[in-house]
Amino acid sequence: MKNSAQKNYKLIFLYLTFYGLSVGVWSEFSQLWLNSQNISIANIGLIIAGGSVLTAAIVVVVTKYTKKINEIIILKFIFLIKFIFLLGMVLGYYYHLNWLSVICYLFDSVINNLVVLITYPIITYIIKSESIYSKRKLIEYTATDIGVLISSLLIGKSIGSLNLNYNFMLILSMFFIIGATITVLFINNNDQFKVKRRTNLRKIFKDKIICVYLVYFFIGQIAYYTALGMMLLLLINYADLNASSGSLFIVFCYILGDIFGYLALKKLTPNNDYITILLKFGVRFLMYCLIVILPIKWILLLGISVSLFFSRAYENKTDGLYINRLEKSEIFEFSNIRYAIGFIGKATGIMLCGLIFEFGLRYIFGICLIFLFIQIIMGLYLVKMRKTEQNNIFYIL
Repeated sequence: MKNSAQKNYKLIFLYLTFYGLSVGVWSEFSQLWLNSQNISIANIGLIIAGGSVLTAAIVVVVTKYTKKINEIIILKFIFLIKFIFLLGMVLGYYYHLNWLSVICYLFDSVINNLVVLITYPIITYIIKSESIYSKRKLIEYTATDIGVLISSLLIGKSIGSLNLNYNFMLILSMFFIIGATITVLFINNNDQFKVKRRTNLRKIFKDKIICVYLVYFFIGQIAYYTALGMMLLLLINYADLNASSGSLFIVFCYILGDIFGYLALKKLTPNNDYITILLKFGVRFLMYCLIVILPIKWILLLGISVSLFFSRAYENKTDGLYINRLEKSEIFEFSNIRYAIGFIGKATGIMLCGLIFEFGLRYIFGICLIFLFIQIIMGLYLVKMRKTEQNNIFYIL
């Protein structure tokens, strides 16, 4: 790897670290922050869903009508705009302007989605491999977990007359975004990012495995966010935890998941991909069934902990394999399509979660189980499709 490419590679992971910290110290409390301003849980779900749908619309327009785009320049602009929206939320809270808080929250969620969307294509312009997808995710996840841990230990405390409340976490998030913005500004926009793109969506959709994968990804997003789209609110309302203990529980599960994810990437990935799918999603399915049968506090905590433990493992097998089927010049278009579909799935899941939240755990996890079952079947079918393809290639050779 050349020096300039290596520098950019390190800077990308550095800005991901700052960004993860920013998201971590604030994201878990953002829904509680909205709820504290007398916004109902159902409406919070609709706000978050609206942000995801708006992102999907932006992505579709960009993919269809933009022939040339520079992700590095867009990324630099995005971080500056994100800081403005965070500042708008602070001002909306202090001046009791709920409409300003909601609008800035909505567009900040759009910005967060765009950062996630742009980052992986940028990395693939420097290096492309099955493991790099999981590595990028693990770095972002770890930074986010550290941010959640910091905020969990600080929330509710006081330093002199300063009350470390939700709004303080929002301000702390702004400082980390400043770090991310400065880091992004140092990324050199050189030849490695100047890739000729072909907006040939027909070619992408001719790949049957890719088409099935996109449906699988869509269903998976619905399944995940129907159950865990409002996780901290779930723990506070149904497990009798407070904001601090609830976020500590989440970050503890995530940290264990990060450790397992790293070990899975290095040593613990089964040779049989069918087993990998069943480990990642089958155990979660059984835990959710248990919650539906016995919707009590300790079963809920067990189910969430197991789900989070497996959530960050094996992404090189459940996602990376399919993303890396494409040529370097097609990654940008496919990434846009994939995330647009994923954002709509996320919006659907969170909207369902918000609408049925007050009905109880059986309804929340019962509806989730329907989508999770479909996801598992499709995941196993994708493995079969790949095995068949490999056997046909071997036969031809």
